Amino acid sequence: MGVSAGISAAPASPVMALVLAGGKGSRMKSELPKVLHTVHGRSLVQHVLERVRQAGVEDIVVVVGYGRERVMAHIGGSVRYAIQVEQLGTAHAVMVARPYLIDFNGRVLVVYADMPLINPGSMRRLIERCQGDVKAVLLTIFLDNPPDFGRVVRDAAGRIRRIIEVKDANPQTLAIKEVNVGLYCFESNALLDALSRLSNDNAQGEYYLPDVAELITSAGGRIETIVAPTLEETLGVNDPDHLRFAESLTHLDYAESIYAQVDAAPADLRDNKQPPAGS
Repeated sequence: MGVSAGISAAPASPVMALVLAGGKGSRMKSELPKVLHTVHGRSLVQHVLERVRQAGVEDIVVVVGYGRERVMAHIGGSVRYAIQVEQLGTAHAVMVARPYLIDFNGRVLVVYADMPLINPGSMRRLIERCQGDVKAVLLTIFLDNPPDFGRVVRDAAGRIRRIIEVKDANPQTLAIKEVNVGLYCFESNALLDALSRLSNDNAQGEYYLPDVAELITSAGGRIETIVAPTLEETLGVNDPDHLRFAESLTHLDYAESIYAQVDAAPADLRDNKQPPAGS
């Protein structure tokens, strides 16, 4: 049923994108900032920025760190910048953009600048789902043989409770097939509240963005997921092999190959909720 005459639907809240581009990328074995490595003649960060804009987001803040002068000169003045002087984790990268978020009341898309194959349609779906009582939406994928991606832990009712990284996972958790890709959309106030409570009490002394999920759910917030339609778009370029794989794809949007270290799950597995697991 449509909206009744004389009654207007609530306007959609604004959207800001945070593109995390501060890491050095030591596994690339190059002094060039990782996000400036090229695929099909364009830098990784250029691919990501183009796809964010194709998703309909024009308000973009790029978080820069290692080689920031070079990265900023490369991107130019079409975006705003937040500077991450020290690289203290993925959530820390979001924290340094807090001055842009304090007076912002809307949705925050968070994307890594090393994901050149990410689908604009997936970003749009996350943004559209993140409204009302849904305080965060994650992009996930189901894999029979997951790589070192964080496992998405749900309770008996299928609600997301937390994301557990592989290094912290027990065998029961490692058996979970649903993994976190690393693309997020948050309601801005829920994100800020979670960041204010986030701890770096771990072996690395860093702040991790996946830990925000548990803080949002503990505050009563609802988290939902969107399943990535292709495996390729989940690729983060972390080493020369990943870069060569991305370069080998003739069509970045409609690639048919998959990278060898993971196997796609059967389609019907995507509809199965995982049992609860402990840390």
